[in-house]
Amino acid sequence: MRLKESISLGGLRLNNRLVLPPMATRKSTPEGLVTEELKEYYRQRAEGGCLGLVITEHSFVTRQGKASPQQMSMADDRAVAGLRGLTELLHQAGSKVFAQINHAGGMAQPECTGLEAVAPSAVQNPAAPVQGIIPRALTIPEIHEVEEQFVEAACRVKAAGFDGVEVHSAHAYLLNEFYSPLTNH
Repeated sequence: MRLKESISLGGLRLNNRLVLPPMATRKSTPEGLVTEELKEYYRQRAEGGCLGLVITEHSFVTRQGKASPQQMSMADDRAVAGLRGLTELLHQAGSKVFAQINHAGGMAQPECTGLEAVAPSAVQNPAAPVQGIIPRALTIPEIHEVEEQFVEAACRVKAAGFDGVEVHSAHAYLLNEFYSPLTNH
């Protein structure tokens, strides 16, 4: 059975071809830090070396881009120690692990972030869970700031011992908003 055969992705060797895709668990602290409950969730799925690759749930790169309560954070260095514990646990189980990083853009809810939502244009995102929130259009310097937040988050991913990073650019979040005519005018 090919699912149990190892495979190489670039320079990364996976023990098998089974991948746990990113799924939001809401098991982090309200600040987005790793909890024992979150580690246990991933441990149960990876134990026994049954997964070649785990892609952890989407993690916000800045508080303004947080999509939901208890979403995992890559937004500041305080998160790295807990994330390192998570990657060590998954590596001990025999899995490689990627982090998925994200900015919710116009999908961010101000009651969750404490900040205004931002997007490519000041238009309602038709997929937003709360209708009526019109995000503020990002300025060119702010777009460059968001780029830097993704870079800084990727550096935290590396510092925490992840084997790779996946940039989330779907599901009507910020990067998807840039290439959609519905949200980028």
